[in-house]
Amino acid sequence: MLVKVIDHKGKERYINAAFVKSITPKDEIRTDIEVSGWAVKLRVEQPAETVAQVINAALPSAFDALLAAESEQQNDTAQNAAIIAVIG
Repeated sequence: MLVKVIDHKGKERYINAAFVKSITPKDEIRTDIEVSGWAVKLRVEQPAETVAQVINAALPSAFDALLAAESEQQNDTAQNAAIIAVIG
């Protein structure tokens, strides 16, 4: 889920794709990435479309796992409620 990007100063940064709020093109080759919890936007020397593809590629497996965990938790809650109703 972490994505490696190189900022406009050449420094490596690893960002959590799930916390990317926006991707804003500045021109044809520079893009600003807004990350939740960061005070400033991260500028990279890549087109916005390329950045979006990399961020999107990092998300599916993580969100599938999250949705599966939430579904399991909801099922456990429903089962616990049914047990309480029978006991009660």
